[in-house]
Amino acid sequence: MRNMTNQNRLKALVRHEFSFYANDNALNNIFEKIAADGVAIIAFTITNRMNVNFVRMIAGPLNSNSSFANKVVRNALRSERIQYDETEVIQIIFSPSPGVGLGIFQALRNMRVFAAYSAANGIIINVSDTQTVLNLLKQAHVIR
Repeated sequence: MRNMTNQNRLKALVRHEFSFYANDNALNNIFEKIAADGVAIIAFTITNRMNVNFVRMIAGPLNSNSSFANKVVRNALRSERIQYDETEVIQIIFSPSPGVGLGIFQALRNMRVFAAYSAANGIIINVSDTQTVLNLLKQAHVIR
């Protein structure tokens, strides 16, 4: 098997993930309010169970955490009276290439990963200990 280590190393950012439950109408209103304030949603996942959506969402510019974008999301959620969790997650930025996902998940095989999903330019990982995972990814030469 050939070495799948990324010679260029990937970039990792700490971002804010918002997770919440909302019905379709409230979710539509939230998306409208975020868009009306000029904020992009760069990653999200929605799981629908019995007409209620469980949502994980990252907002802001592609390559940086934005306090303004996070504030817009908070305001949109509050305006719909939605209870939410705001959690630090890791965004790993990469161009799709063979072995990238393998390197990431091999480095994380002993960590508790709550969620992993694609973003506009990489992958979002919600883990039990953000700093430990960043250190593991650096030690495995996955990120710089």
